[in-house]
Amino acid sequence: MTDLAHPRLVRPRWETVAEPVLLDPADPQRPLEFLAWLRDTHTEATEVSWHAVAAPGVDATPLYHLPPPAGGADAFDQWRAAHRPGMCYYRVGPGFVQVKDVRQAETAARFLLDDAATVAAFTRCLRPGRLTDLAPDERAAAQLLVDERLLLRWGDWVMTLPSRMRRWPVPSESV
Repeated sequence: MTDLAHPRLVRPRWETVAEPVLLDPADPQRPLEFLAWLRDTHTEATEVSWHAVAAPGVDATPLYHLPPPAGGADAFDQWRAAHRPGMCYYRVGPGFVQVKDVRQAETAARFLLDDAATVAAFTRCLRPGRLTDLAPDERAAAQLLVDERLLLRWGDWVMTLPSRMRRWPVPSESV
């Protein structure tokens, strides 16, 4: 079976990140840019091998839907054990965003974002940026999304956490 015979068949690509990534909320720009890249490459069926070093007190729970770092720190064992496809994703419709979040069973939820400021804040934060760069109504919406753990906030920096669901994983019953 070849890709030419089955054009819808998607084969994962592989990426390796050579240097360990420092997950440090005190210096958020680079780690949030990396996490956004990781989220987006995961969406595109790219497997990423990477290592991380966490600053003391970093809570990795909001990241459980992203591919965990390989080996190393015991701090990431729970992340590696909990990770599975489809834990936190979004789909886009005309004027709305639908989000499903099952990273933690006790807080599992579905969200329909249909307010213009909320949709704008969610989509603008797909690229990590400063909260202060958002318009006032987007900033208020972003804070609500942070409270629901759909945006990650480190200092004044924010980033959208859910991955975009472009293809259903197989088996799709797991989503």
